[in-house]
Amino acid sequence: MGNRFFRIAAVVLALIVGVEAGTAAAGRALAAGSTAADSTVVGPDAADATALGSPAVGSTTVAGYGSAARETAMNALTGGGAAGGALLASGNAGAAAVAKRGTRHSRALPANVSVGGLALGGMSADAAIAKIRARIEARLDERVTLVHERRQLSPGQDASGSALSWRELGLHLNAEEAIRAIAQFRDAGWLDRRAAARAVAKRFPVEAVWDEEMFAAKAEAMWGAIAEKAPIDAVRAIDASDRVVYVPETPGETLDLSSLLAEFKKHAPATLGKTAPAANEPLEIEARLPVVLVQPEITTAALQAQGISRKIAEFSTSFAASGEGRVHNVKATADALDDIVLLPGETFDYGAVVAKARRDYGYRAAPVILKGKLVPGIGGGICQVSSTLYNAVLRASNLEIVERRNHSLPVNYLPQGTDATFAEGSINFRFRNDTGKRLLIKASVREKRLTVKLFGTMADNVRYELETVRVKDIPPPTVYRTDAGIPVGLSHLLQAGRPGAVVDTYRLKYVDGRLAARSKLNRSVYRAQDAVFAVNPADARARRSETPPAPQGRTPAEPM
Repeated sequence: MGNRFFRIAAVVLALIVGVEAGTAAAGRALAAGSTAADSTVVGPDAADATALGSPAVGSTTVAGYGSAARETAMNALTGGGAAGGALLASGNAGAAAVAKRGTRHSRALPANVSVGGLALGGMSADAAIAKIRARIEARLDERVTLVHERRQLSPGQDASGSALSWRELGLHLNAEEAIRAIAQFRDAGWLDRRAAARAVAKRFPVEAVWDEEMFAAKAEAMWGAIAEKAPIDAVRAIDASDRVVYVPETPGETLDLSSLLAEFKKHAPATLGKTAPAANEPLEIEARLPVVLVQPEITTAALQAQGISRKIAEFSTSFAASGEGRVHNVKATADALDDIVLLPGETFDYGAVVAKARRDYGYRAAPVILKGKLVPGIGGGICQVSSTLYNAVLRASNLEIVERRNHSLPVNYLPQGTDATFAEGSINFRFRNDTGKRLLIKASVREKRLTVKLFGTMADNVRYELETVRVKDIPPPTVYRTDAGIPVGLSHLLQAGRPGAVVDTYRLKYVDGRLAARSKLNRSVYRAQDAVFAVNPADARARRSETPPAPQGRTPAEPM
């Protein structure tokens, strides 16, 4: 009883497979004993080889048996031999395999299959995949422009003036999930066919994938210059009343690529069902051009933190009697000095200022001091700028004098003991900014008057003054020159002598108007200038000149 049941089940299963593969005619012929199936016959003697999947069967449409085979099959159904039942089952299995290979690629998709709104039901798998890909290409070729408030132009344009496609903006449409499911449905064998049909019978989405680097590059090229607005730094200035004032910074703007991409994403193709617009009808996206603020490098707060809050010292000297060359030299050096800013702890170097003035403006001929005498030279007037600056520095807090030397002769524009000379390569003027904040130096010339002002940080209730004490005078030496035209016993004054001096300088500090400290700054020694007389060669005075010995070695010229 058990064997008979399994033989019947095998035959029924073979017939079902034949029907599903489109071979119902063969199944009906076998069941009814028809001889119509003999049109394509694999005979009983060869059934074991061909019906079980021989390559020869692959080219046939239906595999069946003749009358002997039908008899054997019917015997199997009614209790005949086991061999007949096995033969019938294997014959129908071969028929199903052949039918499967002949119809796989023409198998229609279920009616409810769609991808991104594109209906594909009833189509063959290959035709559906081709349609998906073609529609993706069409949608990516659609063009788009951006209409914004800054320019009524569609600057979604390339250099040739045509609008950009979604593809050029970096968009990709991904339907790979659907394509894989359709391909699996197409390639499924009879055991997997029902599962593949269930998997493909649904609405598949289309995924928008953006190449953000590509979008950023294209967007920057198209709209970057339109959105660009350079930031403007804050500016510190000194007004006519010597007040420190500020012009606030102005933030700049640059294209907000993230926001712009988000705007394009709202309008990007999300389905495949829509028919692409005509080539001359690009999609217009109306939106404000998104920007982000760009902060300037220099802000008002940053400038205020530098500590240049007010004028802390000022000093002026006159050069009204100076010649044209000296006037030029004073002004050139003042221009080179103007607007120098010293950082906290930085040491000022006057030699660098002189070098800048020489490079930018050049120096002209003007008197200089050489070996205790005024002689023609280049750069006269340089020392008036250094001396004026020195006096301003002494009137401010926490500016440490590092190097200073007085002239060898007194100058006529400052009290003795308060000057600062300069000789390139040997004598310099230097001071260090110990205020803890930045220090601004301003220098100007107006109507042959030089003014130096310092701006920085200093207590409002503190001020400084200078006091000089003449320690002693140095009498001028007398020098006699011979002149035969001078009668014996008489003399003629050629150069009036000027006494030298030893001078101590003190700095007085006042707090709230009261003297709080008196400190010695330096001692200055000035050479006396010779008194020169002409006498007759026979005069005894011609042999006893009081001229001191000339200095040994190289004596630098002092530009005064």
